[in-house]
Amino acid sequence: MSGRWRALGVVLSTGLAGLTLPSARAAPAVSAEMTRCAAIAAPEERLTCYDALVCAGIVAAEERLACYDTLAKPKLPDVQTSPGDAVRPKSSATDTQSFGLSPRQLPATPEGPKLIKALVTRVTVDRAGNVLMSLDNGQSWTFNDQDALFRPGDSVTIRRAALGSFLLTAGRRSYRARRVQ
Repeated sequence: MSGRWRALGVVLSTGLAGLTLPSARAAPAVSAEMTRCAAIAAPEERLTCYDALVCAGIVAAEERLACYDTLAKPKLPDVQTSPGDAVRPKSSATDTQSFGLSPRQLPATPEGPKLIKALVTRVTVDRAGNVLMSLDNGQSWTFNDQDALFRPGDSVTIRRAALGSFLLTAGRRSYRARRVQ
């Protein structure tokens, strides 16, 4: 009989230890979560973190879901805007003037034009073979191609290409170009 009682004692002590261990493991986890919440600087986010901890501690599934539902309700903004306050896109004249400028010069807007068409007003070639082309819209573009033959009055199209580059097309030839001014 003593062997039976001893076995029962081992089973009971193991069961009681099993019942207390999850709560012992949960305490450091909750403490760590509270420390994480306390480290949040924004007051609303910190409060939401603490509220989520309270919801996580609810045992009944329906009550826990209801708690999370109250946390998830959207908050309305305090400031009301009228339709007249909507952001308007920039004028196309401004977009055309900034087309091709690098971000250091003037950041181009993502809504800007995909291409521009202009007439050549002046063409110069330096000793290295770099062609400097002035357009009727006031822009200056450069590219490196010694075989390029442009004359004032020629029509060119400049479009956006891959990786922020630009292609200058005249007739059937395209040149990788860079805006200078």
